[in-house]
Amino acid sequence: MTMMRNIFLLLLPVYASALEVELPTANHALYSPSGEEQFFQGTAGHDWHSGQYGSVRSGGRQFHEGIDVRFLERDRRGEPKDRVVAIADGEVAYLAAIAGQSSYGRYALLRHRWNEVEVFSLYAHVASFAPGLRAGQTVKRGDWIAMLGHSGTQNIPKERSHLHFEVCFQLKRDFATWFAPKLAKGDRNDHANYNGINLQGIDPAPIFLAAHEKPSMNFREHMESQPIAFTALFPARRAPLSFMRAQQWCIVNGPEPAPVTAYEVWFMAVGVPTFVRPRTDVTMPSARVLSVNEPAVNACPARRMVERDAKRRGWQFTHRGAELMEMLSFQ
Repeated sequence: MTMMRNIFLLLLPVYASALEVELPTANHALYSPSGEEQFFQGTAGHDWHSGQYGSVRSGGRQFHEGIDVRFLERDRRGEPKDRVVAIADGEVAYLAAIAGQSSYGRYALLRHRWNEVEVFSLYAHVASFAPGLRAGQTVKRGDWIAMLGHSGTQNIPKERSHLHFEVCFQLKRDFATWFAPKLAKGDRNDHANYNGINLQGIDPAPIFLAAHEKPSMNFREHMESQPIAFTALFPARRAPLSFMRAQQWCIVNGPEPAPVTAYEVWFMAVGVPTFVRPRTDVTMPSARVLSVNEPAVNACPARRMVERDAKRRGWQFTHRGAELMEMLSFQ
C-alpha cells in the first residue's frame, strides 16, 4: 500500500502556498513546552488528556471529535470572557443559534479552502455570536465570531467552560436527503446537511503546531501524509461519489481511459477519504473492504470502521463502517 501511495503522489500537482491559521482563542499554551495542561480542558474527574482529539475517553472506548480549549478569563459571575476568532480566512457556512438542539450547544461552522482542499472549522458550546454574524458572511483570520461558553444539552458547569473546536470535512453534500428516512417518528434533523453525523473531524492540534513551527506548511500535503487505515471498493453508478465532487484534489486518475466500473477509496481510520481512484477492471454490487492496515485501524479503537469477520478469514465493515459506506455511495 505504501509503494502504491507513493506512485499516486507523484501524479499529483504541487500547491506551494502556505497555510495561514491561528488558534481560535487567546489561549496559546499549546505552543509552550509542556503547555498542554493549560490548553486542553479535561472532562469532569479526568485530566487534560481527555480534552484531546481521538479515543481519549471512557478508557479509549469513547471518541472525541475535536479538542476542548480552556478559557482564560472570567467575569464577576464566573462566566468566561474569552473571545473566539476565525482560525483562517473563509465564510460562515452555518450558525446553530438554539443551544438546546445539539450537544454542541450554539456553534458556528466556517468553510475554508486550504491548498485546494475544502475544509470546515467548527466552534461549539459558545455563549453567543459576534453581533451581526450571519451565514454567507466572509470572515478573515482573527475576526471575532463568538464568545466562549458552556452551552449545550450536557449541562456543562461554567467552571468547565471551554471551546469545543474541530477541523472537519463534510462527507456528503445531500446528507439530509439520505438521512431523512432514518429518522425515528417525531425526530427532526435540525441542522440539515450540517448535522454532526455528516461532519467528520481530524486532529486539529498537529495542524496548528505544524503551521506554527513551519510557516510553509501545506494542508494538502498534510492530508496526503496521513496514515491509510483501509481501502474500499464502491460500485460506479450514475455519477461520482459526492465527496469526489466536493474534493477534486483527492481524485487519482485510473490506469487508462475506459468506462469506470468502480471507485477505490482510501480512508483514514476515522472514516475520512483521502484518495479516490477510478477503476475499470472490477465490478461489485455494493461497497466492500479491499485492504486493511491493521496497526492504523487499532490506533483508533473508538471509531473502528472495519473488523475481521467471524471466521477471521478476511475483513468486513463494522455497523458504523457499513453506514458510512451507505452514506457515501448514496445517489
